[in-house]
Amino acid sequence: MWLGTSRRVNITLDSRLTRLALLATPTRFFQAPGALDAVRVPILAWVGSKDGITPPAQTEWLAHAMRDWQTVDVRVTDGAGHFSFMDLPPPQTTEPLPNKQVFLREHSSEVCKFVVG
Repeated sequence: MWLGTSRRVNITLDSRLTRLALLATPTRFFQAPGALDAVRVPILAWVGSKDGITPPAQTEWLAHAMRDWQTVDVRVTDGAGHFSFMDLPPPQTTEPLPNKQVFLREHSSEVCKFVVG
């Protein structure tokens, strides 16, 4: 993971991590050459179509960057924003989904199924 030029964050491998569920993922942290080379677990990457902070193109970049060695299941929820995945979004944010609670229940169920395998 990179926080900027010459600002690498070392992450220790952990064998307990056998799957990754990524929500509204800021993939620019991982765009340095070789940054994703050690990632060898199934990935579910979920983003909202209305996410202006980490737009769907960032998640699609992740899937494309890893395509030679890892499949990334990309899901884009129509109408969801960056904070739609949070139970309690930051103050002064506006939720674009008309029924966020239904989305959260369905989304949580899908993430649990993925993580359990």
